[in-house]
Amino acid sequence: MTVALLQTAWLVPFYPLLAALLSLAWSPGLISRTGPRPCGYLNLAMVAVAFSHSLLALTALHTNAAAGAQALYKPVSFSWTWLETAGLRVGFDGLVTEPVLIAMTVITGLHLLVQIYAIGYMEMDWGWPRFFGCLSFFEAGLCGLVLTDSVFFSYVILELLTLGTYLIVGTWYNQPLVVKGARDAFLTKRIGDLILLAGVIALLPVSGTWNFHGLQGWAADLTNNGQPLPAGFTLILLALIAGPMGKCAQIPLHLWLDEAMESPLPSTVLRNSVVVVGGAWVLLRLEPLIELSPLVQAVLVAVGGTTAVVASLIALAQVDVKRALSFLVSSWLGLLFVAVGLGGTAVADHLLLVYPLPMALILMAIGTIVISNVTQDLTQLGGLWSRRPLMGLAFLTGAAGLMGLPPFASFAALRELLALTAASGHPWLLGGLVLLTNCLISAGLIRVFGQIWGGRPTPFTQRSAEVLWLMVLPTTVLMGMELHLPQLLVRNGVFSLTPLPGWGPLAWPLLVSTLVGGGFSAAFYLRPHGLARLPQALSGLQEWLAHDMQTERFYHRTVVALVLALARFGAWSDSRLVDGFSGGTGAAAMAGARRLSLTTSGRSQAYALSLVLGVLLMAAWLLASPAPLPLSLLP
Repeated sequence: MTVALLQTAWLVPFYPLLAALLSLAWSPGLISRTGPRPCGYLNLAMVAVAFSHSLLALTALHTNAAAGAQALYKPVSFSWTWLETAGLRVGFDGLVTEPVLIAMTVITGLHLLVQIYAIGYMEMDWGWPRFFGCLSFFEAGLCGLVLTDSVFFSYVILELLTLGTYLIVGTWYNQPLVVKGARDAFLTKRIGDLILLAGVIALLPVSGTWNFHGLQGWAADLTNNGQPLPAGFTLILLALIAGPMGKCAQIPLHLWLDEAMESPLPSTVLRNSVVVVGGAWVLLRLEPLIELSPLVQAVLVAVGGTTAVVASLIALAQVDVKRALSFLVSSWLGLLFVAVGLGGTAVADHLLLVYPLPMALILMAIGTIVISNVTQDLTQLGGLWSRRPLMGLAFLTGAAGLMGLPPFASFAALRELLALTAASGHPWLLGGLVLLTNCLISAGLIRVFGQIWGGRPTPFTQRSAEVLWLMVLPTTVLMGMELHLPQLLVRNGVFSLTPLPGWGPLAWPLLVSTLVGGGFSAAFYLRPHGLARLPQALSGLQEWLAHDMQTERFYHRTVVALVLALARFGAWSDSRLVDGFSGGTGAAAMAGARRLSLTTSGRSQAYALSLVLGVLLMAAWLLASPAPLPLSLLP
């Protein structure tokens, strides 16, 4: 039975996709008497089926591998031809491997917990069909993204996820900020998607394939044979990394993520934990091609390093708790881009693996506070440790899972990244960047904890009530999973968390950076300190960081202004030149017709005279023209 589940693991995306399609029956009101709640329960059931299938398939793979059944351990491949004409074949080629099964288990497992969490969070909301249907659509797209072995269909699925982002961010579409957030998220991600499409189209004539494994073999042949890169290949690679940059909210395509926080918080949990790493998954699959171009690797390091530092600084000045956490997401994924740029595929895999659970746990703990205190403004919260200690412990567990703090799995991953930077050409610069980013991320997380659970109660938190068990239960389960994650990874051979004396020299700077960042932030925010607010002379700096370093204003004055100027010029040329020329020629023709109409008098003598004059003019023109040469003299 388990072997059959392993062989049919490609069916996992169809369970949530079926639930999303069935949700349409409730969304337009076709099924009105039951109310919206059965739609949520249907989606929850289908997600549970998808998680069970993924988990059992992963268990079967490990069991067969341990038993020596190598024939069953081989990857399961499948293919579906979408278009085949004139020698061109475009198909959905899929591959079921151990990383794919791990990714699908994480995606479906987190989605199952988020669905339970959403039932409690959206208890009084009537938009269940649209919301739960979009969540299931997200899950189906993410599972299809990790299954596909085609860069073309990876682009197609990323486009569908962009559409899903627009729909789910606009859940409460009667609010202006929600409409703006959904629009900006869609348009910003579309910029990266369009550049990615150009790279995907240009890649096929050069490499002859769109399959990731085929591209890996083609890149290996170029390297082994010492052949030069095809003309323009570097531009193709730059276009290919633009899509992941947009999906992972990297500079300069980073502003959409904080504006997407206008959606209900359960969707934020999924988006910030697993949806944003969809672009990173594609980037890792393109790593064999990226290694061919040092320029592209340098661009990834520059983009990732800049985003890691800048986003973590911006997060320290945010007042909205969801915006503060969204910039920390960009900062962490910036470290992953640095790992890919340095050629550390295994390190980037580990960073990607340890990220989703703690981020989802942090957001779920925050959601229990936001819904019961009717605010997400950090300046209006505080003093909740005596009233909500369990959610405080959950937040601290998730925060520790993102810091360089032993024995959590992120400590091993960040230590590997630090070792990778030490072996690079700029060890002090890149190593210092990793340490600074870890310090700032630790400070940002402890700052949020201190402003919510530390200090004294405020009018918003004076009577903070516990939330429904449907929100507490999945949060507690996820906290247990995060605490046991290092043991699970060590058991599967992903990490080797050695005892303290075997850490090596690079582990100590990482631990010190965590303690410095978290310690200073705790001193300032657990009990409100005067230095927690910058002096008046530096208030402009805090204001600058709080407004995202005026990036949005800069875009309005440059990119948006240029687009508007081009649009105005196009409208002017269309109305004055195109319409003016066609309208002028039409008016001239009509004026000539009106004047000719005056010559129609009805008198036969006038018509005869006009005919005679015409014949005379034709004869004069023929007589005045030179005589043609005889045929014998023609060449």
